[in-house]
Amino acid sequence: MNDVSLNQTSLLEQNFIIARLAGLVVLALSVMALILFNANSLLFPGSSVTTYLVVTAIASSLSVCVLPIRSGIQARYAWIVSGLGLLLLIYSKTLEPPMGDSAMLTSLWAQLFFLSRPIALGLAIAACVGYLLHAFGRDARLESHSHLLSLLAGTAFLGGEIAGSYWAFIGWGRSWSWSGHFFFSALTYLLFILVFHLPKAWFANGKALALGKAAVLGFICVLMLGYRLL
Repeated sequence: MNDVSLNQTSLLEQNFIIARLAGLVVLALSVMALILFNANSLLFPGSSVTTYLVVTAIASSLSVCVLPIRSGIQARYAWIVSGLGLLLLIYSKTLEPPMGDSAMLTSLWAQLFFLSRPIALGLAIAACVGYLLHAFGRDARLESHSHLLSLLAGTAFLGGEIAGSYWAFIGWGRSWSWSGHFFFSALTYLLFILVFHLPKAWFANGKALALGKAAVLGFICVLMLGYRLL
């Protein structure tokens, strides 16, 4: 191997390390922000928009940290997801903290419900970026990683729905009815399922299928963010 090849290999390895560090830095900042925000609240403000954004950043950053970076496209994935997590953190600092908390939020089931939403969103953001990059770069490891994140996102969302139903039952004596909130939750979960049931016959090749999955996940992310921020 000549000196040029060695230098290129060294640069790639440095890029991999820096991309890994970027994900770890965003994760550390997110965790610190959540700790400080919780320390300044009488009760854990699980239902606040600030917590929603910070936990989303934590989930997306964790998605980067658990992926072994072995290629340039995976390093690009780490940079993009870390950058999105940092943007969420920055935006969360512009929001006003909640003025008060409800005693109902002290319930463990309430915490599980409210935290399941940003966890699912963070995983969905990371999966969406992974599918997009896989569509243009054809990285099998990144595709498998995105598939796993999509599955975990749907599972977290469903788990939160079950926890929320039980929380409503013990708090108000009945589970949720077909309100607007419940309809929105059911629609979102059906979209998570759709990611795994897109007919391959609808798409010309694997690239188009990956773009289709990214489109569904992207729509889920816009839906979940818009529902809380608008």
